[in-house]
Amino acid sequence: MAIDERTGFAPQSAGEALGALLDDVRCSEVDTNRYAARQAERLADAVEFTRRHPEIYTIDADAEMAERAVMLELSLRLRLSQERVRELCSATETARRDLPLLWQRARDGFASMYSVSVVVAASGPLAAPMGAPQEVLDAEAEALALLDRSAQDWVIDCSVAQLRHKAKKLVDRITGDSAARRHTRAMADRKVIRASAGDGMSWITALLPTHEAVAAMRRLTATAKHTQKDEREERTRDQIRADLFSAWLRGVGTATAVKTKVFVTVPVQLLAGDPVPVEQATIVGGDTLDAITAKQLFLDARGFHRVITDPVKGVIVDMDRRTYRPTAAQRDWLVLQHGTCSRDGCMRLAVDADLDHDRPWSQGGTTDIRQLRPLCPRDHKLRHRTRIRYRTRPGRSVQVVSPTGFESTAPPPF
Repeated sequence: MAIDERTGFAPQSAGEALGALLDDVRCSEVDTNRYAARQAERLADAVEFTRRHPEIYTIDADAEMAERAVMLELSLRLRLSQERVRELCSATETARRDLPLLWQRARDGFASMYSVSVVVAASGPLAAPMGAPQEVLDAEAEALALLDRSAQDWVIDCSVAQLRHKAKKLVDRITGDSAARRHTRAMADRKVIRASAGDGMSWITALLPTHEAVAAMRRLTATAKHTQKDEREERTRDQIRADLFSAWLRGVGTATAVKTKVFVTVPVQLLAGDPVPVEQATIVGGDTLDAITAKQLFLDARGFHRVITDPVKGVIVDMDRRTYRPTAAQRDWLVLQHGTCSRDGCMRLAVDADLDHDRPWSQGGTTDIRQLRPLCPRDHKLRHRTRIRYRTRPGRSVQVVSPTGFESTAPPPF
């Protein structure tokens, strides 16, 4: 029988051909889930091995620092964030210990690691406190077994949203949890997050009590409606709300207006009006800015640090180091030079980093621009508390050399 070269199937009806393709997608998902579970098991095994042998990474056999070190190495090897590696390890360890039926589903490919993480997160309220009596521990084991038996069936047919809802509902029923207690716990998680949206824009997300969020939104909307009554106003209501949100948070026009320093590099050609500048203006360690915004920031700069880049020499001009000890000028220079933490793969902003001596001060290192590098607090601590070496390259990026023999690679130039 002839085979269709495009689909790889024998001639058949369009519906049958599509059905075969969709079946293959499902088979691929099972394979992906199985491999993901296997990888997660290896991650957890590596961390557990490190806990038993902390001397691999540390001189003083500090198990906690050794665990942090192996998390860093795993993140570099797999090109994942350290937070993601930790989440995978935690979910795997909990599922293997407390939810064996669900974990077997994952190993067989019928549950994704994301689904496993959802059920593991839902199981949190079932955990017994440290030092609990045996009857409490028995009740915990019974409750987890019930959740495990239920979840192993749910993951087969439920979407992730349905799985989360069912698991939470079952746990609430087991614990007799009330809405008031759940709200009290949720209040402890309130926070504000900034995430880049690209094109010089960012999202700010706040987790707040609902009544406060509604009140804030109503004030924004009411003020935006009033502002729109001005015949000269051309902004949409959404745009006005966004502008008000920013201005109010930054304290524009008040005595407590924000004075945080933000570094923006503006190429000379852009200020001169070159229609096609060689370089773009950028927030150091962040996104590019359009020409109009960059020029306005340069002209109005107060909370911004004015720095002009020379597109010919490729260096930052009109800043230098005039003192031997660390100064604000030295920090500014390093922030502008690196943008982010200098360690391979780390994207934490250099403005929030520690200045680390390439050659330790205790070993004769000097506080000189050529001997300093920004390391985020987490990497700075690992550098001084573990056997991991942070080796500076000629280009001033920092390579990680692990005691296991692994060496990180620098990302290719843009």
